[in-house]
Amino acid sequence: MDTNRISTAEPDVGTLIKGAFQDLEKLATQHINLFKKEITQDVTKAGEGLVSLIVGLNIFFIGGVLLAFAAVHGLWAAGLPLWAGFLIIGVLVCIGGGIAFVVAVSRFKAATPVAERSIEALEEDAKWLKNPK
Repeated sequence: MDTNRISTAEPDVGTLIKGAFQDLEKLATQHINLFKKEITQDVTKAGEGLVSLIVGLNIFFIGGVLLAFAAVHGLWAAGLPLWAGFLIIGVLVCIGGGIAFVVAVSRFKAATPVAERSIEALEEDAKWLKNPK
């Protein structure tokens, strides 16, 4: 029997329904895979931001404490009262911490927790299913 021949007969309803369900299953699988990929990418971005934040804050803290004490003692040796040196250096350290905080917030904003492409694809499929023209 030649299986390469093209049949001119139309498929029956059962075959059409089976094909439609297979297509829907394939579509759902593709959406799930896209959703998983987007979530993985977003979690990776957030993780990178978190690691950078932790490492940066630890280094900043240790270095900041050492530099602050050195600067305070330098100002004291230059003739300022000890309290004035701590005040000046404390303000400068707070400014540096604020900059580090702003950088960390911008990195966290880059990671969107919602799988936007998956949602857009699902909305498009819903529109198509409602009006398949």
